[in-house]
Amino acid sequence: MSGSPSVVAQLLAAGLVDELHLLVHPVALRNGGVRLFEDGSSIPLQLVSATPFKTGVIHLVYGPADAPEHVGYEDAAKTQLS
Repeated sequence: MSGSPSVVAQLLAAGLVDELHLLVHPVALRNGGVRLFEDGSSIPLQLVSATPFKTGVIHLVYGPADAPEHVGYEDAAKTQLS
């Protein structure tokens, strides 16, 4: 789901994000840009993957820090819903 920084921050704070996809562009901004966390808070995340492109852009995928490193279909199929 794509969203504005305010929507993403609210979903992260509520613990409703399984993966956070960020595209990092090789551009430095002075006093500009939109902060994801305006109040200075932080949410622990772990890097799931990083993919660089020839343009210098890097696609980063983060998951919750307490999430398992890799869960495949077989792992999910073993989980029973109550």
